[in-house]
Amino acid sequence: MISHLEPTFTYGDYPTEPLASAVALDADTTEAEALALIQSAWAQAEAFTNRTYRPITAGKCIVKVASPMPFQWPRHPYPAGLSVEVLAGGNWVEHRETYIPDLGLVDLESHTLYRLTQQGTVAGNAPAPHVIEAVRNLATYQAIQGPVRREFKSQSTGDSGFSRENLMGLMYGSGAGALLASEVRS
Repeated sequence: MISHLEPTFTYGDYPTEPLASAVALDADTTEAEALALIQSAWAQAEAFTNRTYRPITAGKCIVKVASPMPFQWPRHPYPAGLSVEVLAGGNWVEHRETYIPDLGLVDLESHTLYRLTQQGTVAGNAPAPHVIEAVRNLATYQAIQGPVRREFKSQSTGDSGFSRENLMGLMYGSGAGALLASEVRS
């Protein structure tokens, strides 16, 4: 069981599709708003599928487990190599652990605070046409269903988390969940 997890990623550029002008035209909004919604939709699709479609230029996870277990790197594709360090005496000290790059698994011991750092840049998955369509649907749906366009006197905060469970309503309503179902990694 993971008792502490703090992932930090630095991403490269978003994919160039779908076009902001097409989403803006469909949703009757500005290109700037459409571009912001497309970028948000890419992040939501990545959280939902547990894949990344942008390059990860830097990645770090601080993790502690309650019992010995294999820990899976939180984003696919997995880095070719990981630097593993443990906190000892207030300093991070290099440590050797078994890492399987094809599965993104590293064996961790209990009650030890680890800092895992990816080595090099990890290229993102090339988005398939159905993934691009899902992002387009998400962005268009959010532009049309945005709080400014609702006719309600009061509104709730909606989905503020990026967990798969929090995104289910949005994915179902936009139709993106069905398009992304084959992309989901556990």
